[in-house]
Amino acid sequence: MDDQKVKAGKRNKKYVLGGISLLIVLVLLGLTHDIIITNILAYQICKTEPNPKTFINKTVDYPESIYWEDNIYPGFAEQDRLLMIRNYLDGEHLKTMALNGPDGTIHVYAATEEDWQARRGEPNYFDRLNVEAQVIAERGKTFTPETMPKMNFNVVLSPVPLTSFQRRYLWSDEVRITDNNTNEVIAYNRRLMRRWYLIAPDFSLGNRYYSPEAMCGEGGYYLEGSVFKYQEAFHMDRSTHARGVNVIL
Repeated sequence: MDDQKVKAGKRNKKYVLGGISLLIVLVLLGLTHDIIITNILAYQICKTEPNPKTFINKTVDYPESIYWEDNIYPGFAEQDRLLMIRNYLDGEHLKTMALNGPDGTIHVYAATEEDWQARRGEPNYFDRLNVEAQVIAERGKTFTPETMPKMNFNVVLSPVPLTSFQRRYLWSDEVRITDNNTNEVIAYNRRLMRRWYLIAPDFSLGNRYYSPEAMCGEGGYYLEGSVFKYQEAFHMDRSTHARGVNVIL
């Protein structure tokens, strides 16, 4: 009788320990399943073409004219267009800029060096820049994609298609810069971004869907600023949109 009780006690203890172990495993899987799935999917996607995911074959000091086409936001809203004028249209290296709007309209702006009178270090420097950018914007003209003037370079930003299951864990987009005089793709970046993990959320800002560290390609990469080198010295701001892409996805 005592032996049976001892055996029954041992069995019960095994069941309890087994149940606790199973519970721990289930909890760990619940907290880390997204890490496992994310890395499996990323491995499969990153090894597919195109490879390399990032390249720059040529840099350009004087592009003269550039068309930016954003298919992610999509398009450049009014505030974004002012930002692009302020940050890229210096009137010397880049004299004409074309931007697609959210409604598909093409907005074209032209500037000269004389349009920029504010000097770094002066009081209210950025306020003055914004006023000067607004003056340039008011001179802008609108076109359709068919009637817009030809630009020397195209910068096209596009989402990369993923399955609905992949989109639960990942985001992918690409930037392609083309020299329209030769039809050569002179620079390219395709990045794969992951969602924040359950056990490691976005503690710093709290409002980003995806981690800035890319699984492949270059994350947080302003390709146009690396190709059109003049921009680094012009107001030192590479921003292209008032809101980061990570917030609007």
